[in-house]
Amino acid sequence: MKKTVYHGWVIANLENYSNNTEMARAVAKEFRYDDGKIEQIRRRISSIRKSSMKTGDASGIINAAERNGVDPTSIPYAWLKGDKEASLFVRNPLFEGTGVTVEKIEEALDGIIEKHKSSFKKEKFERKKLKEKKACKVTISDSHVGMNPNQNSSALFQYEYNADVYIKSMDKVFDSVIKEFNVHGTFDLLLLDDLGDLADGWNGYTTRGGHELPQNMSNAEVFEVCVDTKINLIRRLIEANVANKLIIRCVSNDNHSGDFSLIINKAIQRVINMMYNEKIVEVDILERFIEHRTYGEHCFVLTHGKDKEFMKSGLPIVLNDRAIRLITDYIEHYGINSKYIHVEKGDLHQIGYQRVKKFDYRNFMSFAPPSSWIQHNFGDSYSGYSIQIIPKHSNEIQHTDYFLDYLKK
Repeated sequence: MKKTVYHGWVIANLENYSNNTEMARAVAKEFRYDDGKIEQIRRRISSIRKSSMKTGDASGIINAAERNGVDPTSIPYAWLKGDKEASLFVRNPLFEGTGVTVEKIEEALDGIIEKHKSSFKKEKFERKKLKEKKACKVTISDSHVGMNPNQNSSALFQYEYNADVYIKSMDKVFDSVIKEFNVHGTFDLLLLDDLGDLADGWNGYTTRGGHELPQNMSNAEVFEVCVDTKINLIRRLIEANVANKLIIRCVSNDNHSGDFSLIINKAIQRVINMMYNEKIVEVDILERFIEHRTYGEHCFVLTHGKDKEFMKSGLPIVLNDRAIRLITDYIEHYGINSKYIHVEKGDLHQIGYQRVKKFDYRNFMSFAPPSSWIQHNFGDSYSGYSIQIIPKHSNEIQHTDYFLDYLKK
């Protein structure tokens, strides 16, 4: 849906609607969109409303801040009350906290490119002839970079998670791959799978909107840490010659980071394409809710488990009839006839495994520690990542879970 279709109409009528949902219904009626598009239109209106608020148009926020002796640039959101008891929840365009401009994202990317440009197209890499072809597959999900799990030191279990901790945890991923390499020798293929929710959110909210999230990093900091850390991991793995090829698969349709993760992964793809030939390293970005990829006799059906737009509840930890039907429909629709079909997902921060006749079904744990909300509502949980050794033509898969300790020292 292109914003040019109704963007001008929304701008012209902003003052007539204090409620974005009512305005979305009016847009749908005016431009003959299906009712199923209303939520999508509402989010677009919210974005248009925010972008249209210039500093001079933020007088309501400025006046409210001055009355209460508060710096208006320190307020991320505000309730503005109007006539007839109407009120409007708005994002403050003056806020200088976790917000970020496009220029800051570009500056961060330029810095990363400058840092790595000495390696551009200078790879020294030799493929080895292998007696037995195996893939080493590393699966990380729900990294939630930028999340503060212990805001104001008030969380139940006092976990520590920030940029430095995330980077050190990714170093452990590298060490684990080297451990597997020392046991199995050179792999035919190394797969680095990220099953979504790479970033915790955008401007302190999920990209879906509505969920406020305690953060300890700005958007630009999250962007830089995610891009730079993944590139460093790839460089080290290439230099270690652990596999004849690397494929980085990035699920970018999820309920927390959504299009922000797409931006991050596009940046990783851009830098890696500058550094390496695609025959050596490939960055594969998965933009649909469910996508599949094959290796030998295996087909991997990959998803975060909950999408960026439509789903009220995601795929379950334990298969039910609805989930089996949806997955089977997907397999049949795309004519997947691989001997071994593996459905893999994140989202629920738990390890789980089941088999049905047509496929097996695996849930992966969260790379990040539990958020304060999870801690106080559901209790403690584990964190980590998983590594699988996959023979190209048999189903004798070796699966190992590696756990991470985020307890505050």
